[in-house]
Parts: sequence; C-alpha cells; structure tokens
Amino acid sequence: MSVMTVAVMASSHPAHAANKSKLSTYQSGKPVVGLPCEQLPTRTAVLMGGGADVKQAFSWMIEKINQCGASKLGNFVVIRVRGNPAYDSFINKQGALASVQTLVIPTRETADDPELDSYIQNAAAIWITGGDQGDYYATWKGTRLERLVHEQVKQHGIPIGGTSAGMMILSEFNYLASPNSITSADALADPYKTDAMTLAKDFWTDSDPINEPSPFPLLNATVTDSHFDTRDRMGRLTAFLGRVIADGWAAPGDARAVGVDQETALLLEYNDSKTQLPVMPVILSNPGVNGSAYILGAGKTSVLNIAPSQFTFTNIQVTKLSAGRTFNYLLHVNDGVMTSENNGGSLY
Repeated sequence: MSVMTVAVMASSHPAHAANKSKLSTYQSGKPVVGLPCEQLPTRTAVLMGGGADVKQAFSWMIEKINQCGASKLGNFVVIRVRGNPAYDSFINKQGALASVQTLVIPTRETADDPELDSYIQNAAAIWITGGDQGDYYATWKGTRLERLVHEQVKQHGIPIGGTSAGMMILSEFNYLASPNSITSADALADPYKTDAMTLAKDFWTDSDPINEPSPFPLLNATVTDSHFDTRDRMGRLTAFLGRVIADGWAAPGDARAVGVDQETALLLEYNDSKTQLPVMPVILSNPGVNGSAYILGAGKTSVLNIAPSQFTFTNIQVTKLSAGRTFNYLLHVNDGVMTSENNGGSLY
C-alpha cells in the first residue's frame, strides 16, 4: 500500500460526506468539464511498486495530459475502495491542474452509481491507490466504474497509473491474493496452491477483448507484481508467468510478467501507430533508492513443466530496468528451485 505522509490542505474538501456504503467524493481545486486534449498523441501509464510515492511520476503524468499543447487544465481523478483524500493536495503540488478529485467507492452498488459518469468522463488522468487488489476485483469488476475507466483511457488515451494493489489491477491478468497471499517459496513449491495462487483474467471488459482487453494495451497478456525486491517476489512472479502460459491465457511468445520495486515507478508510453515502437520505458525512484523494474518472458528454448506441487521453467528471459541502465539475464526453475545465470548468481 502506498505510504502517504502529506497532510490534507484546507483546499481539499468533501464534495459529499464520507459514508462507508455510499460514494464519497473529495476535491482540491475547481473541476472543469471536458478534457485539455480530446485525443492524446501518445498513451501513457505508470506502474508504481508501492511504499512512499515517487513525486516525479505524477509530474510526468500531468505533463502528458497536455501533450497536444492545449491551454486548458484538466482534472486528475484518484479512485479507491476506502481511505481519505490525502492524495488531493499532494498531487496538486506536482504540476498544473484544474483539480484533483478523490472517489471512494466501497461497494458494488456504489461502483454502479450513475453519478460516477461525470467524474470519470471528465478525468484527464486516473490514479488507482494501493490497498487490496482482491477488494478491487470483488467490488469493481463488471461494474459501471470499471467500464467507464476502460472507455475513458481507450477513447482519449488519458494517462492511467496505480501503486501497489492499484498497479497490480492495471494488467490484463491479475494476482488477487485472495483469501491469502503467497510467498515466493510457496509459489515455487506449488504454483497451483488453491488458497493463495489466485489469478484472474476477466477484471477488464471490452467489446473487443481479443485485441485490447486491458485499458492500456502494453499491459495486454501481462501479469504484474509490486513491492518486488523488498518482499522477494521474483519466485512467485515466475510462477504467475508459468501459470498464464500453461493455463492457455497467453501464448508463450506473448506472455509477460512485470515486477516493480518499492519507491520506484515504471513509466510506459507508446504511439497508436502500428509503424512506431513503444518509447523506451523510464525508471524513476525516490532519492536514495536504487529501484528497478523487471520484465520477464519465456525464451524460445524455455521448457515449462507446471502442475500442482511441480514447477520447472528454464531459460526465463529477464530484462532489468534501472535508472540509466538496462541489463538482460536468465532465470531457471528446476523442481521448485530458482537459479540465476549471467547475473552473478543474483535473482535481482
């Protein structure tokens, strides 16, 4: 869960009084109707690994809101299942915005409230907070909110991002940690552990799910994990990847897994044009933090043998992205034991 230490400024006030079962809204600034750019030239997303938030990532999202050079400012919308509007004043300090609005959406009934329409349809950027991705799945899947977010990002290309659980719900495939979370050791020993290896592929809905099931296409055929090195999650991420392939959710050549360290943000950007490659990802970390992001995929010579209490997965290709450096190496899992090649024996 993202750690916020910024006090709520007086300018952030509740538009509706907080209620544990109804939509609660807060705002800092003066919301506007419409977007600075009806269609942005590039699409952008931020995957933040949890812990203290990376300020520069929000500044980057705000810069992307105005890619078309419009003079009009936009609304930055934060959505969460529970919590407070601490993000409002914090984000408002990171760049020029008309407003920051927080929507607390604690129930499926609230997630189907028509009042959400104006907030999401006038959102120039959307941020999903940390928390519990299992709650997000249970509360928001298949609701008006989920459809509104998907349509707003797809139709207008607005920036979207999330931290910790909010990051993990952005990919096409989602680890729900429900009812229990799983460690790397347990995932390597049993990648089908029934009470903890809970993966889902149906959070995001779309009229053309084969081509664009995720609101951000670079995260199609992808599963993600946060708090990566701090909580030693490389083992379980390889198990997620193995499951995605073995269960037939994505072809071996398409399936990807992405892990992001705490206090670190992975910035993704691409152009809709099929003739242009995505912009090289950028890594930002807080001062004094040497954070990285890891992109995993099966290689052409990979061997995958996965079943309850059985896991072998060889030649897993890893791209480690750090500030100013990209490094490639291989991982192997043999009978539940993970080893590293070309990286001095380190898994990270």
